[in-house]
Amino acid sequence: MSVNTARNWFLLTSRPHKDEVAEFHLRNQGYDVYRPLAKRLRTQRGKAITKIESLFPRYMFIHLDKGVNDNWAPIRSTTGISNFVRFGLEPACVPDELIIGLKEQEALFGERSIDLDRYHTGDKVIITEGPFRGLEAIFQQYDGEERVMVLLEILHKPTKLKLNPGHLYAT
Repeated sequence: MSVNTARNWFLLTSRPHKDEVAEFHLRNQGYDVYRPLAKRLRTQRGKAITKIESLFPRYMFIHLDKGVNDNWAPIRSTTGISNFVRFGLEPACVPDELIIGLKEQEALFGERSIDLDRYHTGDKVIITEGPFRGLEAIFQQYDGEERVMVLLEILHKPTKLKLNPGHLYAT
């Protein structure tokens, strides 16, 4: 009888705002855990501060084997952990290449902050890319980390438009 002891990365979800706590408790139990981090520039009490936060809030990776070498039982009852991400009945297995790529990107951008508070509702911005390039718009809100919503006047009518925040320039 042969036992498969190949180690794989699996995806876990944590309870809301408990990423750091869950990671701490898993590490204390001896598990190999990876939670990608990002520096973010936030405004707090009117001052810009840099905070280190999870790149993917509520998600982290854990390195386990499917054989008998790792005890999976305590993971779900660990403080801060919600469950494994599953496809059907099986926990989602994540390719090693993805983890390697994330670690490389984290190291590459580790010194830079992601400014999620650069624009505020009502700010005038210039669109720098795409078919509306060079036009002035009014910033409305962030729509996730990849998109922003702006109001653009087209034919004397305000029109909502979703853009990449990197395609804007504050006036």
